[in-house]
Amino acid sequence: MQNLKKIFMAKTEKQHTLREYVIESIGSFLHREKFQTDDVTEFGILEVINLISDYHEEGNALYPEVILTNDMNFFKTIPNKELLINDVDLSIDEFKKAIKLCAPLAIDNWVIFIEVKNNKIRYGVVSAEMTETSLSIYNQTVGDLKVEYENITIAYIRNIGQKTVEITGLKNNLVVSLTLDDVKNNSNEDIYHTVDEITAKCDNTYKALINNFLKKVIINALRIGHGNLIGIVNDSEEDLKKIKIEKDAIFLPEPIDFQNLVIETETEKNNETSVNLKSYASILKSMLNHDGITIFTNTGKLIGYHLLIKEYKIEGQINNGGARSKAFLSMQNCDFFTSCFYKSQDGNMKFWKK
Repeated sequence: MQNLKKIFMAKTEKQHTLREYVIESIGSFLHREKFQTDDVTEFGILEVINLISDYHEEGNALYPEVILTNDMNFFKTIPNKELLINDVDLSIDEFKKAIKLCAPLAIDNWVIFIEVKNNKIRYGVVSAEMTETSLSIYNQTVGDLKVEYENITIAYIRNIGQKTVEITGLKNNLVVSLTLDDVKNNSNEDIYHTVDEITAKCDNTYKALINNFLKKVIINALRIGHGNLIGIVNDSEEDLKKIKIEKDAIFLPEPIDFQNLVIETETEKNNETSVNLKSYASILKSMLNHDGITIFTNTGKLIGYHLLIKEYKIEGQINNGGARSKAFLSMQNCDFFTSCFYKSQDGNMKFWKK
């Protein structure tokens, strides 16, 4: 009899799946943000999250970002370019198609939009970054410059780490991890602190623009990299001479002055300055994803990269991490840097300031 009872209990025990928990979380998020909460929309968003958590096209990793809304009319208040791909009846498959058709197009400041309205779904790509120094579309929709509209709901969906996706609404935030690993610190706060230090002694008139530009470039570079180190030094003759005793590095004979590049782009507003800034931004992304430490001054100058720092150890310190983690500790101990940033291969980020 006891054995029969055990068999019966085993048969009736409820199963729990990660998919169920994610669907429940999506439904709760949509309800709090006042989105429509039908099954098609919830499962459609689940498909979007699943796809962009680890999206590849012909072997290349892509990182499309998605704006979900019930009314694209809110974009009338933001200068933008929009390319419509499809306008059809609402279905789960159309959410999948939106990503598969638009992901290869969602590069260079273009973002996928999905509008769900009156049992219809419209999707395509949109760009609201008219110049290199424009605020990111994230900031303009759900970030620092967000505006709440009556009866309009907006959510921004983006990959923030390995199999980890963030959904940010006008009032709430949801992070979905599609693995059983601990969720790493994938917040951009450490990047923001780092950029604040890079621009600490920049011209106050243009500091916000320089700051915004470098945030966009560094966030994009780090998203496609496999681990990064950034060091910031004080822009003085003495401090620059001190760090250049490190021989295993590439120091630029002529630093790349992002402060001047941004100011020229903003004041002259011509094609040449815009192309210059874009070209140097591309160089910066490549340097950030090169082995070793990328070195900035606190006046926005990029002075070197590929610094393979020797070990600087304080007695009693223990670090069982890998090479990048040990380099980050040496950066804190060496007395060259006023602050530094670390991102591991699995997406964990740290910021240190003297």
